[in-house]
Amino acid sequence: MEANKIYQDSIFLLANLIKDEKLRVELLNDLELKKQAIELVNDLLILEIDENCTFKDQKWGPIFGKALVNITKEKIKFVKPENKKSDEVLSDTTYLQTYLFNNHKVARDLLTDQSYELTEQFVKDNSKITEEMKEKYLKTAEKVQPEPEVVDKNKEKPNTGQSTGFENFAGAQSAQGNPFMGSVPLHPLQDIRFYPYISKPKYTKWLKLGLGIGLGICAIFYVVISILFKTTFFSINKDLISIENGWNSEFISKWTEYLGKANGLKWTLGNFLGVATNGTSYFYLILIILMMAWIVFSITQPPKTYRQKFLIPGINLIIPGMFLIMMIFNFANPFGFIFGNDVHTEAIQRTFAINIAGVKNSEELNTWIKDNANGVTNLINEMKNYFNLTAMKALIWVFFISIIISGLFIIIVLALNPRMDREKIAKANNEYQTMISEAMQGRKYEIDPSIYEPQEEIDAFLQELKDRKEKHIKKDKDKD
Repeated sequence: MEANKIYQDSIFLLANLIKDEKLRVELLNDLELKKQAIELVNDLLILEIDENCTFKDQKWGPIFGKALVNITKEKIKFVKPENKKSDEVLSDTTYLQTYLFNNHKVARDLLTDQSYELTEQFVKDNSKITEEMKEKYLKTAEKVQPEPEVVDKNKEKPNTGQSTGFENFAGAQSAQGNPFMGSVPLHPLQDIRFYPYISKPKYTKWLKLGLGIGLGICAIFYVVISILFKTTFFSINKDLISIENGWNSEFISKWTEYLGKANGLKWTLGNFLGVATNGTSYFYLILIILMMAWIVFSITQPPKTYRQKFLIPGINLIIPGMFLIMMIFNFANPFGFIFGNDVHTEAIQRTFAINIAGVKNSEELNTWIKDNANGVTNLINEMKNYFNLTAMKALIWVFFISIIISGLFIIIVLALNPRMDREKIAKANNEYQTMISEAMQGRKYEIDPSIYEPQEEIDAFLQELKDRKEKHIKKDKDKD
């Protein structure tokens, strides 16, 4: 069903709820009803934010939220639920309709009535509860429920006075979190047996493992190389900056003044390869370590649901892709170095000319470079002899290849990740709505079993979960 239609049905359900004085008072008395009404307001926030839904060019979530606060006289925190889809909002709307139908005997046509003009003033006018209304309806609501008769539970069910005509739908579904005493089965989208995708890639497990290993290697080499960049340094002492080594006398004077009482300047391997080694790089390092550890764990952990056997969530591909780009950006100069680019000269020229000599414009910079060209060349040669660049090249090559492989895995997974089967989802929604409509007329309707996966596959997966859990329990006991 279209998101805007779900949104419109939801706001009219809330409007019809508060329009009825008795139901409005029941929000004070029936905690479950209040809970479901709050949940539906939260659902409106989902549709307004994620789907940009409105009715009459107005957003109704805050309006009905304020109405519930005025009715209950309580502080209510409305929060947009995470990872909730419009189909689940439809289920919440259906649940609330059925709850009112079952427990408060409200006709379905009254709950779905949209024949009147809905305005903000209408909602405001129906957000008040008078003392007369409390006296009239709360007394009715507080009537003692008939005591269930005691019977043999193996022979028949007790008479609780709450028969709804939905007994045939209770069964095992009530054990799956149904808030309405088993009256309404789960929506197919919430059922473990329903697989809403077109394909089932056979090699998802190995793709996850390959991607996890690739990202893990990237993270390890990024950390190792970054630490080497920060901790390996060459000391540029006073004697290296001399006329004999090709430096201009004017710069030597500036150099001596810059050092003061210090013996020299530490030039890290990162500086030599054109990488920033200040506090910002530490921030990137810590962030990437934490995020990559979480991503690798999320990707490689065993599936917790049947759908996860064949699917890698998009967030687990987008975030590592962003971090791979960040790594490439940070290591652009070292990658250029392994391909033969001169990344040393410019870094030394700019640092010495601007920070030490005080050069202020491009003309002065060009003059300084010309006057001190031999000095810069000799200093670079000294550093090349000091740093173990062969080993560093090997590390950077492995890091570069691991990034390429991880990027290829992400592209492959994106290409093979199953796509939503919209026809199947639409059929599931129609089947569910038909089942609800038939049940409200006192008739039984079985959802087409063909929309679900074969039971033997589901049972096999559940057995895997059970075996895995028992294995972990056994390991914990062995440790104790």
